[in-house]
Amino acid sequence: MTVDATDRVVLIVDDDAEDRMFTREALLTAAPGVDVREAEDGVAFLEYLQSTEPDRPFPDLVLLDLKMPRMDGFEVLEVIRADPELRHLPIVAVFTTANDPDFVRRTYADGANGFLGKPATHEELAAMMRVVVEYWFGATSLPPRGLGPRG
Repeated sequence: MTVDATDRVVLIVDDDAEDRMFTREALLTAAPGVDVREAEDGVAFLEYLQSTEPDRPFPDLVLLDLKMPRMDGFEVLEVIRADPELRHLPIVAVFTTANDPDFVRRTYADGANGFLGKPATHEELAAMMRVVVEYWFGATSLPPRGLGPRG
């Protein structure tokens, strides 16, 4: 399946710059037209969402690391899901502890729309991002643009 993700915005929230870079590359390989943005932790992510700057488009999808300094992914989910203007935002948690059922359960209970284990290789990451793009921008209907604090 070929998905046109042109003008779709994916925001990667991860404190590891190398992980952000690899995820960005994999997303751009899977969907060359996607607009990939980055935030280095939960605080920077919330600042991004509250910004009214035109160079900071509201994301269509967020890939959220759960283990970060300053504000971890669980705290981010709590803030986002409590805010009526943000709670519709699709958030997929990405973490290395994918085999811990309690961790996965907590992630969904806290409001994540998906949970992905971080792959071990670049090839696996590229394959995973193709599936993410196909699912979120091809198979599902996303909330309409214009929702959120900027809408």
